[in-house]
Amino acid sequence: MIKGSLLAGSAAAVLGMALAAAPAAAQTAAGANEQEGGFRTIIVTAQRREDSIQSVPLAVTALDAEALQDASIDDIRDIAGRVPGLVVDPVNAGPSAAAISIRGISFEDIEKSFDPAVGVVVDGVFIGTNTGQLLDAFNLESIEVLRGPQGTLFGRNTIAGVINVRRRRPTGEFGVEGSLGWAEFDTWRGRFAVDTPRIGDVLSLRAFFLYDDTGGYLNNVTTNETQGAYEVWTAGVSALIEPAEGIEALITFDHTEEDGETAIASVSNDADLICLQVPVPGVGLVRAFGIPDQECNRFNLGGDGFYTIFQNIDTPVTNDTDSITGEVTIDIGNFELVSVTGWRRNEESVRQDFDASSIDFFDTLRNQEYEQFSQELRIQGDVTPWLNALVGGYYFESEYTLAQTTNLGFVPAVLTQRTTGESESYAIFGDVRISPVDDVTINLGGRYTEDQKSLVTNFGFTADGSCPTFIPVISLADCSGSDTFDEFTWRASIDYQIDPDRLVYLSYSTGFRSGGFNGRAATPSSLGPYQPETVDAYEFGFKADWLDRRLRTNIAIYHTEYNNKQEEVVRATPAQFAALNPQETIVENAASARISGFEAEIIALPSDDLAFRGSLSIIDAEYDSFFRDVNGDLVPDDVSTLDLRRAPPISWSVGMDYNRAVGDSGEIDFSTTFRYIDEYTTCIVAAQPAVLGAVTNDPRCESDDRTIWDASLSYTLNLAGGGEVRFTVFGRNLLDDRGLSSTLPVAGLFAFSGTRPPQQFGAEVGFRF
Repeated sequence: MIKGSLLAGSAAAVLGMALAAAPAAAQTAAGANEQEGGFRTIIVTAQRREDSIQSVPLAVTALDAEALQDASIDDIRDIAGRVPGLVVDPVNAGPSAAAISIRGISFEDIEKSFDPAVGVVVDGVFIGTNTGQLLDAFNLESIEVLRGPQGTLFGRNTIAGVINVRRRRPTGEFGVEGSLGWAEFDTWRGRFAVDTPRIGDVLSLRAFFLYDDTGGYLNNVTTNETQGAYEVWTAGVSALIEPAEGIEALITFDHTEEDGETAIASVSNDADLICLQVPVPGVGLVRAFGIPDQECNRFNLGGDGFYTIFQNIDTPVTNDTDSITGEVTIDIGNFELVSVTGWRRNEESVRQDFDASSIDFFDTLRNQEYEQFSQELRIQGDVTPWLNALVGGYYFESEYTLAQTTNLGFVPAVLTQRTTGESESYAIFGDVRISPVDDVTINLGGRYTEDQKSLVTNFGFTADGSCPTFIPVISLADCSGSDTFDEFTWRASIDYQIDPDRLVYLSYSTGFRSGGFNGRAATPSSLGPYQPETVDAYEFGFKADWLDRRLRTNIAIYHTEYNNKQEEVVRATPAQFAALNPQETIVENAASARISGFEAEIIALPSDDLAFRGSLSIIDAEYDSFFRDVNGDLVPDDVSTLDLRRAPPISWSVGMDYNRAVGDSGEIDFSTTFRYIDEYTTCIVAAQPAVLGAVTNDPRCESDDRTIWDASLSYTLNLAGGGEVRFTVFGRNLLDDRGLSSTLPVAGLFAFSGTRPPQQFGAEVGFRF
């Protein structure tokens, strides 16, 4: 059970203070917009304060509710490419799971013992796993993408950056909005939200509901079915409590249910065991395990070929998630006291046919339960006219259980494993802004974090979690581990406001991702622990508005040094444990790397109804050192010639938004975005045979370059009594760019891939009253 009672009690105490404290001025909602000249002024909370996006001395891209609607953005995958340095791929092995990369730093494993490298934060609450990170854009007030380590104000496991999400707040006025949409592949969508008037001048409510159902787009020739079906619905309510001026509590509860199936493509070849050929006298070469020839060596078929699959078992996915977030804000003179409490629980079950073939070879059933609780308390405000300070404390705890069954059809055998993991994290942090002279600001911040982690696992041989004796020379008494990891991270920056429209800054920051234990351990040799990884990041930025705020040019140049880098590696199990499992995933601090890059964002408003936008990211990423066994002799080899995952050398986007009144009661909106993402690798697996000194990534892991063109056209009818009806047609991936989104070759046994969504057209009608 989560042990958050003490901090939950402190959150309740803060709420009690809110109900009794003296009145103070109310704050403006985060993400709110104001009109100044040509551009809307977007307010962001990137530094745990409310600032104009152009005054923040770090690289951040923000999309407000209006931008999300105009671009017909469904979830955070749709902003990849238009945000410099951001790559988002779905992870088929988990519900709503994402592999998110910022500036070439990424992580994709859904195993709950591993921490994500990009922090996804919803209403101030950090989501502790990759599961559930593909957030729907409905009911969102804003999405902010903070690039670079955020180890001071957002904490551990934000080593690559943060996606900071704010949901819509109750308005205090009656209102109803919703939409119903249809798209190809038998896709249906429904959205609905209602705001209540203020109740007793204290309480405002907003209820929301969303529903998605799709039939999938992959053709399974083994079962003669279309696969990839998915159904998800979310319902929730937000309550805004304002007992007095300057005091508010925003509490949100939501429940999500997902029901779908995993669907993957086979990319195994003759070098994999599943496609092994053996000579038979009088017959010739035959596949030893009976796999049909057409299911091997498919990698060179091209993009369309991957959309034909061969799975022979049902692969259902279910997930139930509940979450509660509470944010209490109290104005105390020049200071603001903020308490953020979060609780999240999910139960998921994933069946996956990992060999992706029509034979019984290797499949798993993973049942997981996960629960997290977090509490942050901070106070911030102006100490003097030239000094603004923020100090706070943070607590996070999580626990999970995994029950996994693995069917080895080629033996045949059934392996079972049960894992329990716990994590606790404590942190104190502070950040100050010093303005020694006009137009110059110095930011200094630091955070000390201590993580305590433990894990117990067994492999189906004992009931108490202890390890058996496998052979006489190996006798291990325990399959559990616990350890403590701590780190101090800090950030320093200086910025100069050249004039009201131009800002230049220079910063240095550090970040870390915690160490831990490997919940995927298939043998005692892979349990861990592994140690934290750290980064040192340098950044120069220039933010400028020109031509009466009708042209915006923001650039950032950065250099990141990546130390003690954690790599999860799939390898053949050491011989003494091979009877337990033929392959295993290990995590080790195997590498160091350097990543340098350039980013640019440009927006132009030639007129009030027309906007052009563009972005550019250039990444130069390489390993300094990386040692790993690639020849199976258990001797580490130099593999520093491998490419880092999800670090496309070049990505760019261009787009246009057009709005024009039609008659006295209507308007049209047209939005289009063209995104190019250079090819990149999706796994750290060496091509075989490995040539030492020139080791390259397995070519099956290369996701080819992408040219994605999206567009939407809307007509909005303004109703006489107030309100509006909006009709939209849209197209996604209009060029029908197809291919792989991710690939994983598994220890010489088999290889499988996920695919990118093909071209899709749809329509939607929405309303607001």
